[in-house]
Amino acid sequence: MITFSAAARATVGRPSGMRIAPGPVQCWVGMSEHSDPARATRRSGEELREAILDAVLCELFERGYAGLTFDGIAQRAHTSKPVIYRRYATRAQLVLDALVRRAPADLPSASAGDLRTDLMELGLALGSRFEQIGITTVRRLIADVDDDLLPQLAELAAAPAEAALQRVLDAARARGELGPEPLPDRIAKLPLALWHHEMLFIGHVDEAAVADIVDRICLPLLTRRV
Repeated sequence: MITFSAAARATVGRPSGMRIAPGPVQCWVGMSEHSDPARATRRSGEELREAILDAVLCELFERGYAGLTFDGIAQRAHTSKPVIYRRYATRAQLVLDALVRRAPADLPSASAGDLRTDLMELGLALGSRFEQIGITTVRRLIADVDDDLLPQLAELAAAPAEAALQRVLDAARARGELGPEPLPDRIAKLPLALWHHEMLFIGHVDEAAVADIVDRICLPLLTRRV
């Protein structure tokens, strides 16, 4: 699950003036240390950044990417638009930084004992992460990202998944499930390419889709001995 900063978590359990936003991520908005205007003017550096990024996620999951505005973020973070503009030039920069910063650390880190199970668990975990962010947000981000933001997009979408898949393949090779020859790069990354295609063009990836991709395509290619 996407997480929030200590400041945002500190608002949990405070009943006065608080509401829980709908959607896959809970946003606690109400009386907190950020609600004091005098304190807000003194915030800087990482403390201010944390407040802005928490506000971005809350606005994103309440209003969607299209409804995300610098005005709404500034109001929720108890800061001003010029302060945000000094750090972020575009909405895509804001959303990417917030999602990278709060990306859930929920991809499998240990092997379950066999290649098929590991691939299934990874595919389902990626699908769950994708659904938390949402298809509309992902598609709009891709449309808005320029060359300067591509490294951040890769950090959000590709790098953690590639590292997790490499752990799966390394464990499988150590157990003798893979052939003796190194896997071509495109074959090694094929599971991710197929899952990402399913997410982007179908809109979700469920257990049946993961199993079909793993059993009919990935396992035969990954484990072939020629």
